[in-house]
Amino acid sequence: MTELSLKQFVSSEACLKCKGCCRYKEESSVWRPKLGAVDQEALADLITAGDFLDAQAYIKTIQVHGEHICRFLDASNNKCGIYINRPLECVLYPFILSQTSDAVKVYAHLSCPYVQDHMSGTEFETYVAYLKELFSRKDIREILSVNKDMFHDYTSFAPELLHLFDLAPL
Repeated sequence: MTELSLKQFVSSEACLKCKGCCRYKEESSVWRPKLGAVDQEALADLITAGDFLDAQAYIKTIQVHGEHICRFLDASNNKCGIYINRPLECVLYPFILSQTSDAVKVYAHLSCPYVQDHMSGTEFETYVAYLKELFSRKDIREILSVNKDMFHDYTSFAPELLHLFDLAPL
């Protein structure tokens, strides 16, 4: 199976300066990455060696200075400890795949400062066009189909999301 490799929308420099991602209000937040089959395969050795996932395959958090953070985040430097093998949801963020009753929808997460600063520009439009083309490819659709169990329904968070487009049925 083809690996999902994405051009990143947010530069590493901007990402490392921000302290928004990988931090959650609650220990059981639905914003935590949920691992699909491909993610679990890539991280199999790590997952079996430790208590990293809950029963629904969400990455567990740890509490640091009163906040819940992804257990793979190094809060001292804001770097991901599994960056090279990070889950599909993390690779895609600040874009989100949401499984609703009728479709898989692609959103931009408006809580991301980089999205807020760039969503009215050509860089954003170009990236959305790139995602549309990417998600129409047969090999990528196969990856998404195998990982459908990781898609969460984010419709209850509509004020935080900008709907971009729907995917054809997987």
